Amino acid sequence: MTNAYPHLFSPVKIAETTVKNRIFMPPISTNLADKGYVTDDLVAHYAARAKGGVGLIVTEVTTVEPTYIYLPGDMSISDDSFIPGWEKLTKAVHQYGAKIMPQLFHPAYMAFPVPGTPRLIAPSNVGPYYAKEAPRAVTIRELEVIIEQFGAAAGRVKQAGGDGVEIHAAHAHGLLGGFLSPLYNKRTDPYGGDINGRLRLVLEVIAQVRKVCGKDFIIDVRISGDEYTDGGQNLNDSVYVAKQLEKAGADFLHVSGGTTIMRGSSIPAPGTPMGSHIRLAEKIKKHVSIPVASVGRITEPWLAEELIANGRTDICMIGRANLCDPAFVQKAEAGREEQIRPCIGCLRCLNGIMFGKRIACTVNPSLEQENEDTVSQAAQKKQILVIGAGPAGMEAAYIAAKRGHEVVLCEKEDEPGGLLRIAAVPIAKQDLTKVVKYMMENCTGQV
Repeated sequence: MTNAYPHLFSPVKIAETTVKNRIFMPPISTNLADKGYVTDDLVAHYAARAKGGVGLIVTEVTTVEPTYIYLPGDMSISDDSFIPGWEKLTKAVHQYGAKIMPQLFHPAYMAFPVPGTPRLIAPSNVGPYYAKEAPRAVTIRELEVIIEQFGAAAGRVKQAGGDGVEIHAAHAHGLLGGFLSPLYNKRTDPYGGDINGRLRLVLEVIAQVRKVCGKDFIIDVRISGDEYTDGGQNLNDSVYVAKQLEKAGADFLHVSGGTTIMRGSSIPAPGTPMGSHIRLAEKIKKHVSIPVASVGRITEPWLAEELIANGRTDICMIGRANLCDPAFVQKAEAGREEQIRPCIGCLRCLNGIMFGKRIACTVNPSLEQENEDTVSQAAQKKQILVIGAGPAGMEAAYIAAKRGHEVVLCEKEDEPGGLLRIAAVPIAKQDLTKVVKYMMENCTGQV
């Protein structure tokens, strides 16, 4: 076992819970739920990342009430009927020593306007996003009910064995993120106006969750350290917000950035710098005593180690890299970095779900239902010649060999890679070289 990443693989104490390492998995929608209910595919998805060594998993969006749907395949815990599925999920994750908590969310004006959905609600009559008409401002009486719904949802999570919840108030997204952002909160009642008014709803949700779930339950709040938008929340605002969240009882902060309206600001594109929001986490960390997590294109273990060792963050949220290789953590800890299937930041994992498809990955076929891990041995073993060692040829040879065939892979050029080597030449396409190298060392080595 290597000691190349001593900071990354040191435990971290969050309130009364100790997490075994500092690689957490942030929420990434999968479309694997069935009308909000946990499915076997969903359990297998998260269990694979837990088995791979992740310290804590924050699941995808989990709605707290039944009226508004974010994505048709997202999760819910809006009533007790969802508890058995969550019990199955938490048990599957806990068997590998990982912690798990949902991201509690009310989509509000970000809801998907499926037929029959009432007019969307928002902090103010500002919009629209998906819907054809602007949302209406939510009433204070409705907010009182929603606050109770957040608390009840968290109580169900605890009953199902979950370790805590993440309260999503980032990216000017959903009800809480919208209330916190001056882009969407134009209210003049106690829930609007200055920063304290905009923050009030989030603080009341935290108080309700703590009232229902007690001290031995993690409350994490996700915020944008900067919305990177004129008129939006900035870093000065977020430092103040972070202090108030700590006072209110938040156990750690998940610091992101940007907004979902300008999606590239919150989810960095391929070719952009790794650690895209780290300066925000670093600044906020200086002003709070609870742990701070950073997120945004942290795709290689050396970088995560550096960010923690240099005091810039306490925790690294590593999402897409753990999608691309569920054993990312195990391989990094064992010093087998060359065996990590490389994430190229292509965002296929995001693009498909926006159109109702289940989550997929360009580089990892094992996210598909029929995949590298489920291929069966061929009934009749054959001698197979694969001509051309581009990515398709290397993958074909690899799968044929896994099925038990005798495979010969031929390439006319001096080295494998095909057109992928040419595609890696332009500026910001360097990550494609990692795919070629991975396939050469891990796929072709078995044929």
